[in-house]
Amino acid sequence: MDTKEFEESKIFEKLDYEQEPENYKSLIPWIVQQQIGATNGIHYASLIGQLKDYPIPEIPLPAATRENQLLLDLGCGWGRWLVASSKKNYIPIGLDIRLEFLQTAQKVMSDNNTKGYTVAADLQELPFKSNIMDVVWSFSVIQHTHLTRLESCIKEIHRVLHMGGQTKLEFPNKNGLRNRFGPVKSVESEKDEYNSWCVRYYSVAEYEQFFRKQFDNFSFQNHSFLGIGVLEDDLNHIRNKKTRWQIQLSLLLSRLTSLIRPLMYLSDSIYIDVRKNSGSIDQSSLNDFLKNHSEKQDNLNIVPLLCCPLSKGNLTLTQDANYLVSATAGRKYRIINKIPLLISSQSEPL
Repeated sequence: MDTKEFEESKIFEKLDYEQEPENYKSLIPWIVQQQIGATNGIHYASLIGQLKDYPIPEIPLPAATRENQLLLDLGCGWGRWLVASSKKNYIPIGLDIRLEFLQTAQKVMSDNNTKGYTVAADLQELPFKSNIMDVVWSFSVIQHTHLTRLESCIKEIHRVLHMGGQTKLEFPNKNGLRNRFGPVKSVESEKDEYNSWCVRYYSVAEYEQFFRKQFDNFSFQNHSFLGIGVLEDDLNHIRNKKTRWQIQLSLLLSRLTSLIRPLMYLSDSIYIDVRKNSGSIDQSSLNDFLKNHSEKQDNLNIVPLLCCPLSKGNLTLTQDANYLVSATAGRKYRIINKIPLLISSQSEPL
């Protein structure tokens, strides 16, 4: 399968695996229950159909320091971090390659009184104008991509952040207490396959090497032990005693890292923090977006922030709102259910 076919299979992948039970009643749509089970960790798989409310965790970021700060969530999935960041007063923008996730994220934001946006795109070709984002966030996503894509993604993150903008990205640590005794070895034969979505594991030193190619600063913090992406909020939903014990032990070890700093290097999951120290904000594009944002609820409000993933030139919305056109690249991009599909392999000639 070539890259175009692979990307198309992911864009239109159906995540509705099981038929909705008769007389199913919940505030959470059945398809969202399944998507939560598929993305929130293996301990959620047994909770499909049983969740009574959305498991929205607290995002580990300070509240926005000024109005209308933009947060880009790379690999937003069903939308939990979009809602979480909105609670910290950010305007959330979700990016994912899978349309079904993006449509779900719109539903989840609506159910949680969150005004945000979604775009279908590739991590290595972010379709946003330069110097526009305040924060770039990602949680348990970028590690699924090949090293070539990872390094392109880091370069793109640097480009879209404005001066003082920051990232907070969650990654697995190759030297984690649990990781090095199982998961790391299990993917050795697959990690070099360009289109594989297996988890890649790198050490803190390797991550620093990758990020310092673009950023002149680097820091990391513990996130979790005994698994990737373990969250304190999971205790509000998980009832299995063994799983709860593992979560509690993970939280205890994480707290110990504040007292025993070298313990951070044994974390199974870490947060990487970097900041951009150059590039003034694209105020004109931001103002155009904010004007749309204040006037109406429409996912296509986001168009002023977007650019062609190939040329990085401006995009023009067609009169019928079915395409975004890049005159500089001579390509056009479909809009499906008001979600821009800004993936270069899926573009069409003018």
